[in-house]
Amino acid sequence: MRIILIVFAFLISTTSYAQNSGSLLIRAGKLYDSEKKTFLKNQQILISDGIIQQVGTNVKKPKGVKEIDLNSCTATPGLIDMHTHLVFNQKQTKTSDGFNNASKVPSQQRIAQGLKLAHSCLQAGITTSPDLGNSGQYLDIKLQKELATKKGNLTLFVSGPILSGPGGQFSKLAPADTFLVDQEYSIIRNAQDAKEAVVLHARQGVNVIKVCADTDHGLLKKDILVAIVEAAKTHGLPVTAHTVSDKAARNAVLAGVNGIEHGYTLSDSTIQLMAQRSVYLVATDVSQKQGKIMVEGIGMKGKQADDYLESSLQGMHDRLKRAASKGVNIVFGSDYYVDIEGLDRGKSSVDVLVSYYEAGIPVTEVLQYATVNAAKALRAENQIGTIRKGMKADLVFFEGDLENDFAATLSQVKVVVKDGIQVK
Repeated sequence: MRIILIVFAFLISTTSYAQNSGSLLIRAGKLYDSEKKTFLKNQQILISDGIIQQVGTNVKKPKGVKEIDLNSCTATPGLIDMHTHLVFNQKQTKTSDGFNNASKVPSQQRIAQGLKLAHSCLQAGITTSPDLGNSGQYLDIKLQKELATKKGNLTLFVSGPILSGPGGQFSKLAPADTFLVDQEYSIIRNAQDAKEAVVLHARQGVNVIKVCADTDHGLLKKDILVAIVEAAKTHGLPVTAHTVSDKAARNAVLAGVNGIEHGYTLSDSTIQLMAQRSVYLVATDVSQKQGKIMVEGIGMKGKQADDYLESSLQGMHDRLKRAASKGVNIVFGSDYYVDIEGLDRGKSSVDVLVSYYEAGIPVTEVLQYATVNAAKALRAENQIGTIRKGMKADLVFFEGDLENDFAATLSQVKVVVKDGIQVK
C-alpha cells in the first residue's frame, strides 16, 4: 500500500510539474543545427525549466504543456553578439565630440539606457552578449547584475574598463575633459600596471579582459601584452584585443590573447598564426545598407561616399574570406555604439550578419559565427549555441525561410525564447 501511495504521489507531482513549470512544445518548419551546419525540417522542441528536453520530428506533447505552432518559421539558437557597448550610446556627429559627450552621461542614466538597449537586442534575437568596455568604472557590472535579477533578460558578460596605453581611445580632449581617460579606461604604462589592472578587474568580477593593442596614440608594448595575458590566465580569464593594424594584431596573438577584435588589416601570415593558435576573430563588419547610412551620417555624399564605402567593404570582405579559408574561428560582433536616428540598436546589430553573407559566406557558416562559434569563444558551448537536449532554452524563431531568403528573413523575428520563457 505504501509503495502504491508513493507511486501515486510521484504521478501527481510529475503531472503538476508539466502543468506549472512553464513547459513549452514549439513546432518549427525549419531548425538550424549549428553543430552539423545544416537545416532540418519539421522539428519540435520540448522545453521545461529553461532547458531543452527533447528535439525531433515526433516529440510527444506531455499533458498540460503549452504548444506553439511556428511551422512558418525557422528556429535558431539564441544569437550571441560578441562585441557590444550597452552603456555607451554616442550620437552620430561629424566630429569627435560625440564620443566625448557619450562618456559624460551620468552613471544612472547610462545604466537605464543599457537596460533599454539590452531589451532591444533581445527582441532582435540576441540572447547573450559580452559588453566590451567604454562603460565607465564597472558600470557594465552594475548592468549585468540588474539584468540577472530576472529570468528572461539578455545574458551579459562584462570586461570592465578597457586596458589601454595613455590617452585611451580619445583622439582629442579639452583640458577640462582629460578626466574622461581615467573614467573610461585602465591606463597601462608598464608590465606592473598591467598585472595590477587585471587583478583589480578579477576582484570586481569581470568575465573577460579587453585590451587596446593599438590606438591613435600608438601600439601597446609586447611585454605589457604578455603581462596582461599571464595575469589573466592566473585568474582564469580570457583576453581579447582591440586591433586595427596588422602589427598590433600579430603582437597580441604572439602574446597569447584568445581573441582579436576587428582586425581589418590582417595579413595572411597573421591570419595563419591565429588559426594555428586557435585565436578567434570578432568580425565587426557592416552591411552595404548600414554602411551607406553611416557614411552619409558623417557628411560624405555622392561619389565620395560610394567610393569610400566600396573600398571599406572590399577590405572587410577580403580579410573575412581569407580568415575563413584558413580555418580561423570567426564570431559575430556588432560593435554598435552610435545612436543613428531611425535605427534600432538590436536590429542594426543583427544586420551585421548580412555583411558576412554579402561577403560570400554561406548562410550555414554565417549562423555558426553567431551561435556555436561564439559559444566556444565564450567557453559556454555546453550551455548555449546549439539546439539539443540539455542546452539552455535560448531560441529565436524567424518568420520565413532563413536558409533560402537570409537577408530578408533575418529582420523578421517572430518569437524569442530566453531561459525557457517566451519574451517576444
